[in-house]
Amino acid sequence: MATQHPTRRNILKIGGGVTLVAVGGLLWRAEDRGVFTRGEGRAYAAWHMWNAPEYRGTPLALVAAGVLASNPHNTQPWFFRITDTSIAVEADHARNLGTMDPYLREMHIGLGCAVENMMLAASVNGFTATPDLRTGPLTSDASPAGRVLAATLRLDKAEPPAAPSALHDAIPRRHTDRGAYDRAHGLPDGFLDTLRALAADMPETRLRFIADGEERKRIDTAIVDATAAIVADEEMVHDSNLWFRNGPDEIDKHKSGVTLDTAGLPPLILAAAKMLPPVSAETSHETWLDATRDVHVPTAAAIGVISVPDRHDRRAALEAGRLWQRLHLEAARAGVAMQPLNQPVEMADRDSQLGRAPDWEMRLAEFAEDGFEPTFCFRMGTPTRQAPASPRRPVDEVSGEA
Repeated sequence: MATQHPTRRNILKIGGGVTLVAVGGLLWRAEDRGVFTRGEGRAYAAWHMWNAPEYRGTPLALVAAGVLASNPHNTQPWFFRITDTSIAVEADHARNLGTMDPYLREMHIGLGCAVENMMLAASVNGFTATPDLRTGPLTSDASPAGRVLAATLRLDKAEPPAAPSALHDAIPRRHTDRGAYDRAHGLPDGFLDTLRALAADMPETRLRFIADGEERKRIDTAIVDATAAIVADEEMVHDSNLWFRNGPDEIDKHKSGVTLDTAGLPPLILAAAKMLPPVSAETSHETWLDATRDVHVPTAAAIGVISVPDRHDRRAALEAGRLWQRLHLEAARAGVAMQPLNQPVEMADRDSQLGRAPDWEMRLAEFAEDGFEPTFCFRMGTPTRQAPASPRRPVDEVSGEA
């Protein structure tokens, strides 16, 4: 049979076919990697179900609000035991951050955030809730040894249900914003005074803001230096990376953890990052260091610091979490972006865990209030884009009867 020599038209047909196949392959991968979707599916259903009619007037309504609380690395370290008259909030040690949180301090701050959301939802659903926060030292044993009671909400019926507060209505709008803030626009007038008022009835905590001057330079430097120290610690990087979810399949499976969508990346870079193969833990954390130095710190209008009498007391950590949740909800209500930048405190805990010289403790001391110990640092500012929701485990996966 005679050989057919390709003509220019045939070459164009072949090239067009290859192009279509290539484009089709890219579109398939883009769809598979979630480039065209964000915040959809069962992993995000909790954000829409938090005030569902079937929950209203029942303790489940409080749990539905609790699961939307701020928490470290989106580990969601909680389990709720429910009766008609109480909700027990348990610390799930299997969801700890290891060397990133060796005393489970940040875990209990997250649990305190959940308690605050539940308190806000109580009166709206016809309950008077009285919180009973556990006391005593936080454990240095971060092994996955089951669940430990952290707090109990005692529930009494209160009729009629109260009108929702502004903070209650902000619950589904509160998201961590890891992107660039607009430093030129600063904060709304009176915003910091409003935050101070929210802290006024919490005598076990202290709240301060650092906006400029030499003190701002020192805390900015401390945050960047602490991030670099974490990135240089292989165990901390490993334990942190365990909670990164790479792509829709992992998100749907775990319904927790940190995702590319919530990393604060510009849209085009986000799309490219989703398309490319996963990077190593070391590379991703180097990127985090770059973002902390070049974006998070310099674009913040102010840095906030929450302090407590004893950073390693369980009740103090829970109270710090309740305050942080209030602040973040008020920020969501006012259109202000917020993000934890707690690396200096994490490094102080790491020094203590390893028995090293308390270098980071000494650096933290200059930001303390009235002898209190800093336990939580965060940044705030004017957002440049809308922060996305993080995946959340639904009520039926994190609760059961007592």
